[in-house]
Amino acid sequence: MRLTPVLSCAAPLILLAAVRLSNTISLSPQEANQFLSRHRRANQVFEETKQGHLERECVEERCSKEEAREVFENDPETDYFWPKYVACVDKFGDSEKKKQDLITCVHNIPDQCSPSPCNPSGSVRCEDKKGDFLCHCFTGWTGARCEEDVDECDTRNGGCDHECNNTMGSYRCSCHHGYTLSGRHLCNDVDECEDPAVCGTAECLNTEGSFDCLCEPGFVYDNETKSCVDVDECESGVCADECLNVPGSFRCFCDGRQGMKLAQDLRSCKPITACISPSLKRNSRALYLGRMFSGVPVVRLRFRRKFQTGFSAEFDFRTYDSEGVIFFAGGHLNSSWIVLAMNDGKLELQLKYAAVSRVTSSGAVVNDGQWRKISVEEQGRSLVIKIDREAVMKIAVNGDLFTLKKGMHELNLTVGGVPFKEDGLVNKLNPRLDGCMKDWRWLTGEDSSIQETIQSNENMQCFSTENPGAFFTGSGFAFFNTSFSDSLNLSVHLSLRATSGIGVLFALIYQDKVPLSLSLADYHPGTDEWRDFVLVTSGDEIVASSPSPLCDGDAHVIEVTISANHTLLLIDGQPGRSHSATLPLELLPRSSTFIGGLPDVPLVSTLVSASYSGCMEVSVNGQPLDLDQATYKHNDIRSHSCPLLDSHQ
Repeated sequence: MRLTPVLSCAAPLILLAAVRLSNTISLSPQEANQFLSRHRRANQVFEETKQGHLERECVEERCSKEEAREVFENDPETDYFWPKYVACVDKFGDSEKKKQDLITCVHNIPDQCSPSPCNPSGSVRCEDKKGDFLCHCFTGWTGARCEEDVDECDTRNGGCDHECNNTMGSYRCSCHHGYTLSGRHLCNDVDECEDPAVCGTAECLNTEGSFDCLCEPGFVYDNETKSCVDVDECESGVCADECLNVPGSFRCFCDGRQGMKLAQDLRSCKPITACISPSLKRNSRALYLGRMFSGVPVVRLRFRRKFQTGFSAEFDFRTYDSEGVIFFAGGHLNSSWIVLAMNDGKLELQLKYAAVSRVTSSGAVVNDGQWRKISVEEQGRSLVIKIDREAVMKIAVNGDLFTLKKGMHELNLTVGGVPFKEDGLVNKLNPRLDGCMKDWRWLTGEDSSIQETIQSNENMQCFSTENPGAFFTGSGFAFFNTSFSDSLNLSVHLSLRATSGIGVLFALIYQDKVPLSLSLADYHPGTDEWRDFVLVTSGDEIVASSPSPLCDGDAHVIEVTISANHTLLLIDGQPGRSHSATLPLELLPRSSTFIGGLPDVPLVSTLVSASYSGCMEVSVNGQPLDLDQATYKHNDIRSHSCPLLDSHQ
């Protein structure tokens, strides 16, 4: 047996054994390069020495298994080599021509890394071992052949702030929407608000990982238009009655014409209550002459006599009204008749006998609210009119008031109006009369049927005590088909004693709009205050206002002066506050005037819709308004008589 020196190979083999810590070694690409450059020379010497011995022992000559062991100096490599060596000899050993193939076949047997069994994507290199091999893996790969990916995300999420995404042989960190990756692992918030267009016209607020587009209360952000659009709260039924949507908010309205007002939650409605109780005690024996605004008589009587009888009438009378019909007596329009009326505060007698017509007025002013006894009596061919039993007029007549009909002498008598149109009067006047009559005697007799009717109907009764001024019960309104304003100037003067802190005092209406309203209110929507106010408004906007507790039983004066674009409000001489809203002056001359209430206009067209309750006298442009001259007046409104007001309830 030949002895082959192999001691020079021992040191490299020991070195390789020390390097092999496991079946695989994982290295980063940088570490792999260092490793290869550090061991390449020693391995090369070892391999060249082994190949030289192998060629001399087993290629140039045929060797036995024992001789092969002397080459490898270990059993694992020998056991691996020997069967493959025998296969090479059997295949190429008999032919000189195939000697080179035999050499190649034998030389390749000991190298277990040719071809490399390691995964080329996951391995640095293949290391040939004694009957074995060792795959050196890149970081991120594992397994005997570096064929298995290491899932770095399983350990502390790969060190990623947000999301770890495993890849073959590596991993990648990613961030949630609204963040950006800093380095390999950290996620930093993106400030989207740095882009001025991100929220359009809305306010941008950066948040962690996102952003919000903010709008004022009552608005909502529209992603399509990138703007704040108004929320129509009225669609959700937030109000108990009417709702008006306004930019960024809403307003609730309650129908004051039905006796309701807005509650303090600004959504529900509650009844309007009086703050002062008027003394509404009535005199069941006193007939109220102004009950019917139409001017038709409140009483109609017919007297029949078998014999010719002279006319006589006597009654107690009280009024603050200056004009109107007290009674009519006679036949019909084209026959003989007389009318006792008020004109300019004095008694006036109009008469017509056949073709003769006369008008006579005399005596003291009697519209001072005092009871007076009035009498009219035929004396021969004269009519004598007395006040408190003193004659003030004596008028010669030629004819009879009674009309002979079917053998009977008939006379028609009406109280509070005439039985024909007012243009049939000798002296044209307004027949409506706010006055009281009691203790009457017609033709020297008392008619009990009238008294019974009055006692059963309060609307026909006068108040026991009265003061001058119109009385509003909180129902209806008086309407004048004019604005009293044919220019840009308007002045309104009100003297009032209110029994409720809510109600329309004066308003100008144009179609369904309310270009001007003067009213009492208990809430100021501009300042969000709950207290008594006087408001001058145009539509639902406040032009002028004043905090004024007028519902105290005392008389107060309200003045509004409009001159061009300036509106001045005075309460008992003290100026109110002007607001930024202005009046639509072009509508004022075309408007109609409403006193004490509003017609059926939309609730949202003005802030106050309740009818006024209390006493009031109105002057426009220096001229007093006589409600008897109105185009329309609710029958419950008394034009010239107001009951006394009690103290606070």
